[in-house]
Amino acid sequence: MIGIGRAALALGGTLFASAELPLPLLASEPGLVRPWDSHTRPDQVRADTATGVVDAVNRQRARADCTPLRLRSALNRAAQRHSADMAREQRLTHTGSDGSSPAARMRDAGYHPGYIAENIAAGPGTPESVVRTWIDSPEHRDIILTCRYIHAGVGVANGRGGPWWTLDLATGY
Repeated sequence: MIGIGRAALALGGTLFASAELPLPLLASEPGLVRPWDSHTRPDQVRADTATGVVDAVNRQRARADCTPLRLRSALNRAAQRHSADMAREQRLTHTGSDGSSPAARMRDAGYHPGYIAENIAAGPGTPESVVRTWIDSPEHRDIILTCRYIHAGVGVANGRGGPWWTLDLATGY
């Protein structure tokens, strides 16, 4: 994919199937600040990291006249668990190592999903750069700019080939 640089991507799980291939392992950038390294629990993403991703996404959504996304703690839990799972398995995939789908992970975290989508990536080092990576991909941009989504959850985990990012978008019922 042109313009994506060293980031590896997979398409929205509700819209496209992923190839499920192992990723090449990428070297970490020297001196990269990883605000998510200070987690005390593996199912929590730092508030400033999640807010940074959603703020960058909402700037893009504003240009498309979409309402801003609101973070939901249940979606953050689902996204964070998935990012940690991808980092542990070193595989960029929408299917969890336990066979779970994005919708199942959202339900397990306590969210009642209606419409859902998931963007994932491995490699970009900051909230702004991962959103730029998704915006530069037409399929990921289409997911971000789908105005029916009103809630978001963000996950990021450090690991070889990462950081590993998950953005869950949903409309609950």
